[in-house]
Amino acid sequence: MKKIVCFHLYNDYSGSPKVLSLVIRGLVAKGYSVELYTSRTDGFLTELKGVHYHQFKYKWTTNKLLTLLFLIYAQAYIFFSSLRYIKEKDILFYVNTICPVGAVFSACLLKIPVIYHVHEKYVNPNILHRFYEFVWRSCSVKTLFVSKYLQEQYTKKNMKSVVIYNALSDDFLSNVKLRKHVKQPYNILMICSLKKYKGVDVFVELARRLPQYRFTLIVNGSRNDIMTFFSDLPTNIQVYPAQKSVFEFLYSTDLVLNLSIPSLWVETFGLTLLEAMAYGLPVISPPVGGPVELVKNDYNGFLVDSRELDLVIEKIIYILESGEYERLSNNAKDKSLLFDNVDMINKIEAQIKNI
Repeated sequence: MKKIVCFHLYNDYSGSPKVLSLVIRGLVAKGYSVELYTSRTDGFLTELKGVHYHQFKYKWTTNKLLTLLFLIYAQAYIFFSSLRYIKEKDILFYVNTICPVGAVFSACLLKIPVIYHVHEKYVNPNILHRFYEFVWRSCSVKTLFVSKYLQEQYTKKNMKSVVIYNALSDDFLSNVKLRKHVKQPYNILMICSLKKYKGVDVFVELARRLPQYRFTLIVNGSRNDIMTFFSDLPTNIQVYPAQKSVFEFLYSTDLVLNLSIPSLWVETFGLTLLEAMAYGLPVISPPVGGPVELVKNDYNGFLVDSRELDLVIEKIIYILESGEYERLSNNAKDKSLLFDNVDMINKIEAQIKNI
């Protein structure tokens, strides 16, 4: 049976390491030997059972030069360290996101096949992003895309690719609890990175314009990051740093938003939307990208451009106060059941076996 060596640059509490953690646990459960190269940081890839770790120092900072130095070190560490597999025969490199190019250079030298699991699409790619993409296109034997949208953005002639949707882990599903839609004040939740392109400023403005509701924002950052980013928040909003578990937040919520600004960032799947729907929560998300494959207007939520703030407000009020909440909630739950983690792992294993 193949040894699977996985690579992910930055371990944190965002979507791509969360998906990789599910993949790794699934492969370990099937008896594969799995090794993981990732940063020495806390996140969803921390302390996975049955996994042999290779960790390195890497982090993002406000100093671009320092961040670049961390990146160069991380790529060099991955490249030189992964040369150890020179004598391995039945082995495969599994590269999560298009960023860990150090692993791909090593794989090319050692003639080890590379599968890419691609999660991202850059709206305004810089030189580094274009370099990552060139290496990926040149060296991968198979690409797994998280949505049809993403596959359509990248697929060119001779690229071997397949769409495998993300799913939710058994650990997550075992903690799902449903509750009835209660009286006001209703609770509105958004979980995202602490970036303007994710629509965090829009979320704050919604809180200002809808004082009758409670707003909760969970960002992939520290308390210091939050204090630096925000000032003069309205009284009906609470902002929390990255959370290992969001179960209680989802249980106490009535509606989940994704307000990514399409001109700056396009969501390629929308894992937080799927998590929300598992709790029977209607959602509002952008009308482009992967969320279009999850959300249907007036079925389990709405697809709305966050730049149309009045329309977002209109749909929030409709969902919470029109009397249609139970229908939308039931449909959201039903939709979430279509994304099965056993099916996801079986499809990934099938791709591995075909190499």
